[in-house]
Amino acid sequence: MDWKRTLGKGIATGALREFLKQITVRPLYARAAKDSAGSLKVLKRCGFTITGEDSGYANARGKEVEEFVLTLN
Repeated sequence: MDWKRTLGKGIATGALREFLKQITVRPLYARAAKDSAGSLKVLKRCGFTITGEDSGYANARGKEVEEFVLTLN
């Protein structure tokens, strides 16, 4: 699959919304790299708000990255 053709089509947002219908435990926490605008946009569209900052190891990048911690109440 050519994943670049799917960018901006709302697929990740739709998938997260469906997930959140099934998983009703709150608060729910997420983390996203500060430079991952797409991930942050999806989380915010689904009601998550930034509640902190941290760093963590990103396997895909092979290094530590600065992250936002987000919460859905």
